[in-house]
Amino acid sequence: MEDGNENRRLALYKAAVHGHWNIAKTFFDEDPNALTLKISGFEEIALYVAITSGHSIEFVRNIVELMSEELVGTVNRDGNNPLHAAAMVGNLEAAKILVKKNATLTQGRNVLNATPLHYAATYAHEQTVRFLLTVTRHENPSPFFDTDGVRLLNSLITADFYGIALDLLKRYPDLGRGRDQYGYTALDMLARKPRAFPSGSRIGFFEFLFDHYWCRNVSIKTDFADDYVDTKTIPKYGDLENQVESSEDYYQKKFKQFPFLQHIEKKMLMHKQAMELLKLLISEALKANESELYGLLGPSTQNAAILGIQEFVAEAIKSYPYLVWFRDRDGCTVFLLAIKHRQEKVFNLLYQIGNHKHIITSLSDTEGNNMLHLAAKSNPSNRISGAALQMQRELQWFKEVEKVVQPSYKEMEDRSGRTPRELFTKDHESLVSQGEKWMKDTAMSCATVAALVITVVFAAAFTVPGGNNSDQGIPIYLNQTAFMIFAISDAFGLFSSSTSLLMFLGILTSRYSEEDFRRALPMRLSIGLITLFFSIASMLIAFSAAFHLVLFHKVKWIAVPIGLLACAPVTLFALLQFPLLLEMVCSTFGHKVFRKQSDEIIF
Repeated sequence: MEDGNENRRLALYKAAVHGHWNIAKTFFDEDPNALTLKISGFEEIALYVAITSGHSIEFVRNIVELMSEELVGTVNRDGNNPLHAAAMVGNLEAAKILVKKNATLTQGRNVLNATPLHYAATYAHEQTVRFLLTVTRHENPSPFFDTDGVRLLNSLITADFYGIALDLLKRYPDLGRGRDQYGYTALDMLARKPRAFPSGSRIGFFEFLFDHYWCRNVSIKTDFADDYVDTKTIPKYGDLENQVESSEDYYQKKFKQFPFLQHIEKKMLMHKQAMELLKLLISEALKANESELYGLLGPSTQNAAILGIQEFVAEAIKSYPYLVWFRDRDGCTVFLLAIKHRQEKVFNLLYQIGNHKHIITSLSDTEGNNMLHLAAKSNPSNRISGAALQMQRELQWFKEVEKVVQPSYKEMEDRSGRTPRELFTKDHESLVSQGEKWMKDTAMSCATVAALVITVVFAAAFTVPGGNNSDQGIPIYLNQTAFMIFAISDAFGLFSSSTSLLMFLGILTSRYSEEDFRRALPMRLSIGLITLFFSIASMLIAFSAAFHLVLFHKVKWIAVPIGLLACAPVTLFALLQFPLLLEMVCSTFGHKVFRKQSDEIIF
């Protein structure tokens, strides 16, 4: 077969992609050189194409049997051998077949100097990573040492494989102080993963209970056994089938009867593994000299403060207290960055510091901004919905920082000659305007609904079901239970809708000063939404009771479908408004965002 025959080349490519072995075999029978024919623009052979497509493992097995060890190692244009391809796409079965045929493929390097193990970690294929870790040789050049080792460790952290990363670091502790080809350390990469820690994850009530009463009593299980295979030999293929199960597989088996717990367990296990990895990395960093130590811990801790990783910052300061004085190029310390980027969980660590906090709160950045100036600058959190609630949180930040700084700092001017209060007013003009519009639009819409409910329930009070006795005007169904339900719910609906309407009118007529957004406006909107919900529910109950009174003589079971249908709009209203209401109530009446979260003294 000639290389220039594009039709035959295309036919072989299609056969490899779709796993049609019978078609491909005819090419190989006619011309054995077709096994190493470059059939794609990336100069890939049929084996490579079959592995990346992943449609037929039998195709891969058959073609490997026809090839020698040397031919199996044929590389493409980028220097990738077929094991690189298997690692890239996570084709574990193909990887096992290749390693059995040619164990040296694990040491192959492409033009980026990456081994198949590096690719498996980079492309986040966990099972393939575990397999390649057990078969990759520990020989020069080894992927476990120096820059290559740090590159592997950083890739594992990026892929959220904290258990594997922890195990790798325990075996090669020096990796904790090294840098990869881009100059990043493992601490730098971990400082970019807020969701790996509890402070960066939203933990629900059920997840909290599960973690508190179960997961805290469970020890961390690393992803590999305590002993690797011999560092100078490759295990036989039969040994590869009996690898140690991962911690995730272990707990999935443990909770197989409770599938809904597996997701919670996985998240909690990730948090524990990430925390153990952090402690080990910091302990390794402390072995470095002072100048190197600042380079390892300083930037990563500040980046963790910017992203709000409270556990990272707390552990770093506990291990190396000098970090509280470390400044970035703008002169910002960890706590100045926490205020600047509105990371309240990191700021709360200030309450776990002794008398040094009086000095820490007196520091300013290179622009002359003290803590209160930074709190005065507008930087609404994107984690909070609605301009009004964002303005509320901005006010809460300013008031809280105002409590911790020295009294003289409240009137201190920045380089532009503005005090913190003046800066706050100037920077938040736009947010106040947006919050006012959002509040008015919401109040206007809800007030319209409340007014309609008032109209309906007021009219229903004088047009009772069944009518009145013509002599005395007493309702005919007065002695019926359903009538009492109608009367009570109608009255409750009138009172609650009236209250709701008054709350929304109070919002519409507010002066909308800055201070109103902190408590008055959110409180009125919360009360208005709650009472509006009860008024709608009461109106539907009154309607259902009246409908029952009119038709129960004819249709005895009418109350059941009417009651179920009445629940639909009430439930829909609750589902649509509950997230906003919950956020507003928690922000206004719930636990304070700024508070001491632990009695542990970190400095």
